[in-house]
Amino acid sequence: MSYSWVCELIFNVYNFVNAKFLSMSADSVTPYSSMRITRALLIVEAVFVSSLGLYMLILGFTHEEKEIAPLAGVIAFAFIGGAALYALSWGIANEKRWATSPAIFANLIALGVAKYQFEAGLYGLAIPMVLVALTIVFNSIKIIRASA
Repeated sequence: MSYSWVCELIFNVYNFVNAKFLSMSADSVTPYSSMRITRALLIVEAVFVSSLGLYMLILGFTHEEKEIAPLAGVIAFAFIGGAALYALSWGIANEKRWATSPAIFANLIALGVAKYQFEAGLYGLAIPMVLVALTIVFNSIKIIRASA
């Protein structure tokens, strides 16, 4: 498997952010709107991930053939991930500096997940995932830039 497209994507995003924001003055960056957008999208992600956990929980009760340990792990990680995304949205809304880096990291992981969605032909899931993840990364970088 070739991951050159991932490196190229990261390089292009870096160049875009570098050209767009490092040449801007601090007054031209609007962190409040970036915080609102990032917070809203993190809440959407938290609800989606928690919904997947709830779906897996219901699936565990309704289907006969199941392995308990892997199913419990998936459910636990889904609920922990949803809670973490909600905590990040709270941190972004309250201008906590600790929230931006984990939000970027979580959404870079989501880009990796989207790669497998693309490979599976699930474009209806992959394209929104990429758009949301890139929007959060982009706005989180704007927030970091404005707070520096």
